[in-house]
Amino acid sequence: MRFRKTMALFILGMGVLFASPIRAQQKPLTRDQVQGLVRNGLGDESGAKLIAARGIDFTPAEDFLQSLKTAGANEAFLKALRATAPPESASAKKPLHQVQILGLLAGGVPNHRVAMLVEEHGIDFDVKEDYLEEIRLGGGNDELIDSLKAAKVMKPMTVDPAAQANQAEVRQHAAKGAEFFQKKQYPDAEVEYRAAVGLDPQNADFHVVLSRALNGQRKWDEALVEAREALRLNPASDLGHYSLANALAGKGDTDAAIAEYHESLRLNPNNEIVHGNLGVALGQKHDWDGEIAEERESIRLNPNNELAHFNVGDALANKQDIDGAIAEYREALRLDPNLVNAHIDLGIALGNKGDWDGEIAEQREAVRLDPKAAEAHQDLGIALGNKGDWDGQITEERTALRLNPSLAEAHVSIGVALTNKSDPDGAIAEYREALRLDPNLADAHTDLGIALGNKGDWDGEIAEEREAVRLNPNNGYAHNGLGFALEKKGDLRGAIEEYRAAYTLAPKNAQFKQNYERVLAQVNK
Repeated sequence: MRFRKTMALFILGMGVLFASPIRAQQKPLTRDQVQGLVRNGLGDESGAKLIAARGIDFTPAEDFLQSLKTAGANEAFLKALRATAPPESASAKKPLHQVQILGLLAGGVPNHRVAMLVEEHGIDFDVKEDYLEEIRLGGGNDELIDSLKAAKVMKPMTVDPAAQANQAEVRQHAAKGAEFFQKKQYPDAEVEYRAAVGLDPQNADFHVVLSRALNGQRKWDEALVEAREALRLNPASDLGHYSLANALAGKGDTDAAIAEYHESLRLNPNNEIVHGNLGVALGQKHDWDGEIAEERESIRLNPNNELAHFNVGDALANKQDIDGAIAEYREALRLDPNLVNAHIDLGIALGNKGDWDGEIAEQREAVRLDPKAAEAHQDLGIALGNKGDWDGQITEERTALRLNPSLAEAHVSIGVALTNKSDPDGAIAEYREALRLDPNLADAHTDLGIALGNKGDWDGEIAEEREAVRLNPNNGYAHNGLGFALEKKGDLRGAIEEYRAAYTLAPKNAQFKQNYERVLAQVNK
């Protein structure tokens, strides 16, 4: 069966001002609730995490802390209480200024949350049409525009002309950066965000959005530098940790990325994007259950998150729950019919159930949406081959290789088609090229072995099938091919062992069963 892990990272390097907007909706814990935690056995690290996430609405006196300790609270719980300041009163909340709102959008905060903050904090400026246009270009929608028009305006009593001029310049760069990022013009966005950082180098949030633009260009090392500078300036930036995690993931340091995603969620457990990318990272470690749990949490927080449904589909496919995977891919496509990878992986899942027409339809739709999607051409070729269209298979695989010459499996697919067209020498050449690109491709060793055996080179087949079995002991076709070659060499007992292994792995395969029983009967005569 074919499975592919084409998981989607959500938004690289999200980073914003007001780093934890959702947490503002959670009520802080009261004195009585904190005492209740200890009474209920949560006066430990788990309770400490809840305090860090929710905050408290009072300042704990030392005698109160001592009473909690006597009641069973450990040092981690008490430390969390000491470190958590009560929230600001509503009167102490400062209105948002123009650059902050642009920064929220630049960091990828959903429009409805930015609108919520505008309503909650108010703004310190008169809303003019040129500013609204900047908001639109930066990704703002009608909901946010309406909230700005209706916002309470609270201007400062005194205005520093120099500071006002600096803010105006920073605003211009932030607005342009957001506009470029929205258009995926990451190098241009980088230029604008670097200018903003130059004007306001102590603003941690600008370092985070700069790391976001760098992540978009796969400049992982530079993105790491900016994310770490953001965390130096503001260690409590949940999205600083998130941007750092994305850069680490880009560099292939999955374990470190997972740790940073967890830290980001400790600071703000309600960010569906972070849950989604943590799920992706866990999937890369083959922790499918962990991935599913994180993606489901992302969906709980945002039921319209098509990428989370897509990633759940991939995890279920890797757990061989094909029907569950198909349902998730279809839901992702209901939410976003243009999600190319969902069409590709839905096609693969349908092919795994033998629905080649269904797979062909999905891969053709993927190719229509993105003619340069090499994997769609590759999988379309496989599906056409399974329908007996060898020439169509070869054409699609050649297209895939033109778009991406490193696709070893495309060479394997061409080799299969050439074998079916009775061109063993051409097939052998394709299998060898596949193994040049990826020496650990077990299926290529299996098929190369079969092709060599078809030319009477039993020693060559034995060598290839043994390598295939070494790479994947659960490959029934490799065991069967090895058994066949050993039988041809007269090693019937060796053949029985390999046929038995193939039959055990796939007891419903009639060919494996027939080979095993046939040679077993010969030996027992």
